[in-house]
Amino acid sequence: MKQHKKTKTRIDENTLIAGQIERFAPLLNSSEHQALLEIIHKPLLPAIRFNPLKSDDSIISVLSNNYGWTFLPVPYCSRGFRVQTNSGPLPSETVEYKNGYYYIQEASSMLPVELFSFSETPNALTLDLAASPGGKTTHLVSRMEDTGLILANDSSQGRLQALKIVLQQWGATNTAVTRFPGESFGSWFPETFDRVLIDAPCSMQGLRTSESHPPRPVTEKETKNLARRQSDLLSSAIRATRIGGEIVYSTCTLAPEENEEVVESILSRFKDLVDLEDAQRILPIPAPGISSTNKIELRRTIRFWPHQYDTAGFFACILKKTGSIGLNSKDPPSHSMEKAGFIEVTPTEADQFCQKFESVYGYPMRMYIRDNDRILIHRDNKFFIFPRLLLDRFPTLPVQYAGLQVCTITGDGVSPTFEWASRFGTKCKHSQISLSGMELVEWQKGNDIPFGSHRINSNTDIYIVLDEKDRFRGRGKLNQGNLKNLDYRHYL
Repeated sequence: MKQHKKTKTRIDENTLIAGQIERFAPLLNSSEHQALLEIIHKPLLPAIRFNPLKSDDSIISVLSNNYGWTFLPVPYCSRGFRVQTNSGPLPSETVEYKNGYYYIQEASSMLPVELFSFSETPNALTLDLAASPGGKTTHLVSRMEDTGLILANDSSQGRLQALKIVLQQWGATNTAVTRFPGESFGSWFPETFDRVLIDAPCSMQGLRTSESHPPRPVTEKETKNLARRQSDLLSSAIRATRIGGEIVYSTCTLAPEENEEVVESILSRFKDLVDLEDAQRILPIPAPGISSTNKIELRRTIRFWPHQYDTAGFFACILKKTGSIGLNSKDPPSHSMEKAGFIEVTPTEADQFCQKFESVYGYPMRMYIRDNDRILIHRDNKFFIFPRLLLDRFPTLPVQYAGLQVCTITGDGVSPTFEWASRFGTKCKHSQISLSGMELVEWQKGNDIPFGSHRINSNTDIYIVLDEKDRFRGRGKLNQGNLKNLDYRHYL
């Protein structure tokens, strides 16, 4: 019975995709249509994007040597690669993935963030208007080198947890997570942000399927409703962007109603206040958008047909704001951090905390806070590093999560969080222990291991655990002659 159901599902998926191809066929010439048919059922290679906060260029050779992988560069994203796993583990099965050394992301989804001009806006304010599950937000963190501030917003409470986990795993300290309708930001914060990304909710008619983007029926009514919301979100993004700032709009569908037609309506609506920039500049081979009205300008957008770059179908464009829209603003929601229990640490308290932390773990916390324009925050016995720009520019905006929790202060001393240790633990000079052989095997199983007193090299009972290749493997707590595994749950 189960096999019959699975077969029926596959037939239904094929039928849906065939219907989508038939609908989009008039947009292609005969040779392109044939190329699309030849590739449409070919499985997509897994693609990953490396995290520069935790790895450098050597990680490619490390993964090749460790797992036998071979890599194919994503031509428009310098840190993006397709992976041929050969006989090695899947990208989702490695310790590097579980520690946030890379993000698994379909290659087409690496396009939008690459359209921004990052060199022109250091220490920028960035808004990710529909951020969950967080892949493109981590890409923004990487391209911004964890500087400035990113407000990562999503209107769905159910999607926020995934977003927070992804940002924590990435090790980002320049983000704050909010939950509001994206349509509101334009009136709450007019002409505020240097850049805004709107990866809009869409019908997901990308033709190449995956677990996260399975094909499904889409009615004409749904398409119209989506296009209306996409237009509202893009309008909000434009209003929220400062004059001279950039807006990137993208979807994972090939439906013109949700792509070029949305952009065309926005250009007509805002006229001389926004320019459609040439997105083709980052591509080695052009992949221009289309227009039912022969509007040549729309060829500056990018439309990825699956056969062009061996991706799922995708659309993206970049707009530049050139004039003030001049609409009335509205007061945003307000709730002080202090009322939520988050208190900025005084300079004296910060100095005492950093001195204690540095003496135990040998990490230059004061230097990091100073050089990266961060603020030390505490809530009860938990300490966080927040981006200073959050308090300077949005001091009363209710946020769901911000920065990165560093540690908890307990009766036993300083206990760094898994998220902090997975990014900074290899840089600690004290309180590290390296495991190898059977000790590491048992540790990977989640077991505690014997820990002799001769191995103690600090004044704490919480250790940063590395393997023989200096990869972070978790935290351990010294307890009655054993090193207790605190982080096995992170690797399940």
